[in-house]
Amino acid sequence: MSRLFKLLLNYPRTIIGGSIFVTLLFLWQIPALELDPSMKAMIAKDHPVRVNMDMIDSLFTGSEIVIVGVKSDSLLSKHTLTKFEALHDSLENIEQFIQVFSLYNARDIISTEDGFVVEDFLEEYPTTAEEIKELKAKLIGNDLVYGNMVTEDFCGMAFICQLSSSFDYDEYVLRDQIIKLKEHFEGPEEFYYSGMPVIRAAISKNMQIDMKTFMPYGIFLMIILLSLSFRSWLGVFMPLSVVIISVIWTFGMMSLLGIKLVFIGVIIPVMLIAIANDYGIHIIAHYYEYTKSDPEILKAEIIRKTLRKLRAPIFIAGLTTIIGFLSLMGHVLPRIKELGWLVSFGILVAFVMSLLFIPAALLVANRPKFLSQEHSLDKMNRFLHGWGKFFINFRKPFLLIMAAVLIFVGLGIQRIVVDTDPDHYYNEDNPIRINNNAITEMFGGATQISIQVNGDIKEPETLRKIDQVASHLEKNPLVSRTASIVDQIKKMHCAFHGGKKEFEVIPDNRQLIAQYLFLYSLTGDESDFDQFIDDIDYPENAHLIVRLKKIKTSQIVKMVEDTEDYIRANLFGVPITLTGAAALIGELAKMIVRGQMVSLSVSLVIIFIIMTFIFRSFVGGLLSIIPLGTAIILVFGLMGYLNIELNMATAMLTSIMIGVGVDYTVHFLWHLREHIRSGQKLEEAIYTTLRISGKGIVFNALSVIIGFTVLTLSVFLPVYFFGFLIMLSISMCLFGSLALLPAIVSWINPKFLHR
Repeated sequence: MSRLFKLLLNYPRTIIGGSIFVTLLFLWQIPALELDPSMKAMIAKDHPVRVNMDMIDSLFTGSEIVIVGVKSDSLLSKHTLTKFEALHDSLENIEQFIQVFSLYNARDIISTEDGFVVEDFLEEYPTTAEEIKELKAKLIGNDLVYGNMVTEDFCGMAFICQLSSSFDYDEYVLRDQIIKLKEHFEGPEEFYYSGMPVIRAAISKNMQIDMKTFMPYGIFLMIILLSLSFRSWLGVFMPLSVVIISVIWTFGMMSLLGIKLVFIGVIIPVMLIAIANDYGIHIIAHYYEYTKSDPEILKAEIIRKTLRKLRAPIFIAGLTTIIGFLSLMGHVLPRIKELGWLVSFGILVAFVMSLLFIPAALLVANRPKFLSQEHSLDKMNRFLHGWGKFFINFRKPFLLIMAAVLIFVGLGIQRIVVDTDPDHYYNEDNPIRINNNAITEMFGGATQISIQVNGDIKEPETLRKIDQVASHLEKNPLVSRTASIVDQIKKMHCAFHGGKKEFEVIPDNRQLIAQYLFLYSLTGDESDFDQFIDDIDYPENAHLIVRLKKIKTSQIVKMVEDTEDYIRANLFGVPITLTGAAALIGELAKMIVRGQMVSLSVSLVIIFIIMTFIFRSFVGGLLSIIPLGTAIILVFGLMGYLNIELNMATAMLTSIMIGVGVDYTVHFLWHLREHIRSGQKLEEAIYTTLRISGKGIVFNALSVIIGFTVLTLSVFLPVYFFGFLIMLSISMCLFGSLALLPAIVSWINPKFLHR
């Protein structure tokens, strides 16, 4: 510390200039930072679910779809059908779509004397009521069209657009093209669209909006708080400058390392705005306190005294905060791991800048004039003294009430549910939710499970196993429909035998199945099977598509696990792989829970060990985590009672609570021990600690709470609730450090404080 002070004293302007220069270098890198809103980006590239999704894409020309739906009371009239034929053509002209399936290119397998032929389902548009009635009867007789491309009430029509797996496309452009088609074709008919590509495009756009909103609002709120706390521009801009430097360095480092900004990354600047000013606030608070106590003392001596007094608690607070975020490195989701070390890097930058940049600036700048005024901090001091006196005098009833509250609220933890569905990022009145709900209601949703079957696909036994899996899934109320090559072969077998329904089964003869596929390729379009088999002549892989209704993540997890168990128990001998967007949602849910438990356990244990070592006391280590443990129980219990889901954002709650909340405990216990060592009795030392260090703790906690309020401006529900929960959790950590700890310490009077 003496070497650091000598460096500050000799080269304050060099330190300031060097910090600004390096910051400008990082700022230059930020425009190259890329966004990645996809769910696949949340898991490792070598994870089985992601590997299988990529394999499905490569074998079957892509597994992602966009469903465009139109709704009309006169859907089957010639006028309406003619109008939306142009929509079908327009969708086919979008280069990102490799295929568009709708009533306009649907196939009908017609029985003939020689077997069957493949014809367009909709050859002519009906012009009379009788022809419309005949068309409805024809639709009802084709279950590949009825309920899939046309709703059962004949008021809705779907255009199922399949994206190419090998096409590198701009999702913004795709979404804009669909919106333009909506504007052109909508009215009087209703127009809806849904699918992961357009959802990702919306998420990317909203991420950019959030990023542009969070920074200015966060900085504005921080300026207000710091100005009210320190009542000087020096007290405002010193901590704020450190925050801005840490944010710029963090995003610049992301760009340099080629790390893309994922959905949860939008909260990085808010976390740094709220957290990175911690050390600066404590330095400014103590600098002001020592200046107030002795106005004639030289600035250099005040800074020396401040750094000497704060060196240990600030170092411990910085270490524990970094450990709290580094605990995310134990998370099973790689993107959350990245976020953990990125925020840790930002906090490390803030820690170093607080010890270099702020003292250098204080040496150069003039002291605030208001510190020379009498009674400038008396109101705050009297409040903190009265606060401590209350919780010491009524410690036993207070602790009993707290124990009862913990038990009651803690019971809510068992009610917490996990949700990773991107559809639930938005409110019910958001256009994304409105479109998704409409597509789900009309066509059974746009979320899919993909099941890949490897083997001799022309072999009847292989087809029966595919059919067996489909039949099992169709019994599940969450499944709206299934589709595979089996459905087509059954239709061909039925048509080959004069359309008799008893022949709508899988043939027993492999050669007959091969002939059906060959005959279809002669009269139809063999590309109709691209989404179901990898090759029409020598198929070795089949694709069973399972479309799901709108469901919660917990239900998806159960269904995926049930399907996997069924396959293992009944379909051994045939390689079957389950993947797709729904399977990914289920896997993310399980990974979030596992990661939450790991990061929570690791960080609490490490913090306990560090604090036990620092205070050389098991009781000291235990006291250090009591406020944290209390806050964790209360927050997660309230999440259960308030039906707030555990998701990508809220999964990071504990790491932030531990990383930030432990700082308050460190400062309180460390300075309390210092005052006791100086000769003060326990209660007097508690009052002194609250008066001197308590202000810094309160200012810091308020800065975190107010900093995170900007998250409530987000359009993303997970980010909104994350902001609310962080404000709640930090408030509880503050209360635990300045109310619960004084009550416990004054009651048990631990020996380590007197050593």
